[in-house]
Amino acid sequence: MATAVEPLYDKRYQCLFCGREFTNKKLRLSQIRQVKRDSDLCTYFEGENPYFYEVAVCPHCGYAFTTNFGPVKKERRELILKEYIQKISHKDYTGRRNLHEALNVHKLGLLCGNLNQEKRSVLAGLCLHIAWFYRYEGNEEEEKKYLRYACDLYQEAYQKESPGGGNANLIIYLIGELEGRLGNYLTATQWLARLLQVRNLEPYLRDLLRDRWEVYRNHLKETTPSAEPPEGRKL
Repeated sequence: MATAVEPLYDKRYQCLFCGREFTNKKLRLSQIRQVKRDSDLCTYFEGENPYFYEVAVCPHCGYAFTTNFGPVKKERRELILKEYIQKISHKDYTGRRNLHEALNVHKLGLLCGNLNQEKRSVLAGLCLHIAWFYRYEGNEEEEKKYLRYACDLYQEAYQKESPGGGNANLIIYLIGELEGRLGNYLTATQWLARLLQVRNLEPYLRDLLRDRWEVYRNHLKETTPSAEPPEGRKL
């Protein structure tokens, strides 16, 4: 009889702040069981959730980071030490995590990312995941707060980071979708309209765009009948 495969494994990291090595759990790709996905790409899983393990927290100094973080900036080290390392209560997050722990480590990652002035797109991704975790909990107020943070950061990223290709298309879509989820239907359609003119749009985005474009146009007509949604070519 074949031995069951353990879904989690230990991945080795080197802390970006203190330089010491440690392990953090990761979910094997073969063990990811997707159940459904929301229109803002929030995915629901059967069994372990891979999102829970995307932030690594050093058990030695407490610095929290993702694989998208850059090196700790020399001019930010003292601030990180004083405002984070010396203030946090150390906890070992290197094992299996539940939803509450995943929320905690993502907030630690967001704090470290802000202190180290990480890219806006990276911070936006953390905020979006935090919003999804609150959605899992059914906490709509906190979910919307972090959706707003994520949307604002994605807009800053689009303006300042000059993302190219598919990444730019994804950011545009997410801005439109998050504005729509927050009830800003005109702004949502204005952002989504930009993708209507994109040739060879990624198939998964084209399918999402087709649905959300119609949803938010209809919402806009119902809430503000005099408003004219932006036009674009049909998908």
